[in-house]
Amino acid sequence: MEIGNSLKEAREARKLSLEEVEEETKIRRKYLQALENEQYEVLPGQVYAKAFLKNYARFLNLNVEEVMAAFNHSPAEEAPQPQDSNNISRTEPELKRGQKPRYWLYLATVVMVMGLTVSVYYTVRSIGFNHPARGEFKTEEQNQAPPNPSVGQQPPTEEPINKQEGVRLTFSVTKNTCWMRVIVDGAPAFQGEVPAGQTQEFTGTEKISFRLGNAGVVQVQLNGQDLGFLGEEGAVIDREFTSSPTG
Repeated sequence: MEIGNSLKEAREARKLSLEEVEEETKIRRKYLQALENEQYEVLPGQVYAKAFLKNYARFLNLNVEEVMAAFNHSPAEEAPQPQDSNNISRTEPELKRGQKPRYWLYLATVVMVMGLTVSVYYTVRSIGFNHPARGEFKTEEQNQAPPNPSVGQQPPTEEPINKQEGVRLTFSVTKNTCWMRVIVDGAPAFQGEVPAGQTQEFTGTEKISFRLGNAGVVQVQLNGQDLGFLGEEGAVIDREFTSSPTG
């Protein structure tokens, strides 16, 4: 299956331009063009490449499973290293063609460098213990000394508390159906209708933005906290939640 041609033909069959697809899917035009040209190196990594391709195929009503299976078997997912193999194949014969003097010279040089490195390491370490003004050695001796009750001393084991909690959103459709579109950390994660009784959950590092086409039938939870319904039945809403530091 030629992924790029399938995407382009499906888009042209629907008489859609790349600009129109960009507006609907929120995927940048240059990434859409890269998908149609199968230039996956343009995309920002394999995770985003798969997410963009999955959402683009779903938007064009293509068979998502077939498209992703073809992508997983494409050269973009393989990582051959012919250069390294060639280097190995060229290097081994050279070592076998009687260049033993160079080998022993190289080995002797390595041993000398390692010996010098060890010597310098222990010399510096010895100097560090004799002169505790150095940062890391001073800390080690302070840990061994009795506590100093002087005013202004800061505990050496204090850790930063501004860790990021992340964002986790759960959507539970209580009745009827609801169309929704979810974007996680700037990448489209889902777009489509969710029937009653089903739940969708998304986790992001920085932020999650979404649109609900029927806000009055969807219960929303943020990081386990129930936010209830964010609007009336039939109301279309757009929201965005960002991560905040814990502690």
